[in-house]
Amino acid sequence: MDKRIVVVCTLALVAAACQDMPPAGKASAGMPAYVPANALPPVVSAASDQLAGPVWQWQRTQLGSAPVVVASAPERYTLSFDGGGRVNVRADCNRGGGSYEVDGTAIRFGAIALTRMGCPPGSQDGEFLRSLVQAATYTVDRGELVLTLADGASMRFRPAR
Repeated sequence: MDKRIVVVCTLALVAAACQDMPPAGKASAGMPAYVPANALPPVVSAASDQLAGPVWQWQRTQLGSAPVVVASAPERYTLSFDGGGRVNVRADCNRGGGSYEVDGTAIRFGAIALTRMGCPPGSQDGEFLRSLVQAATYTVDRGELVLTLADGASMRFRPAR
């Protein structure tokens, strides 16, 4: 009887191991993307070195025909890139980080994990983060970082002094 249980458990494990896995980087419905532990990191071009170094403080966002959103406290809304594809984010009272990829002037932010503090009334953290995840391209224009969003809007940042 004990041998039957061992055989049944072994067959169940073999069957589970033989299930189709989604291709690396592709997610099944409702499941996170599978990326092997030994997968190569995302390609980050040398152009990302242009972003690394300063702490970039959000100045304003121009949302198409909508009024300009001006950061009330730029030092509370920041990005800090390192050359290895990681970014540190401050969104008012919340802090965290995530990944980014650069290909030429194209930029894409990966998932950004943040603390979930309740910021005070008047916080612009939601506006800042909603715009940030839409970034499609970047330029550095006269010392300012300009992120152009997928809908044509733009975010402007200045290095902290």
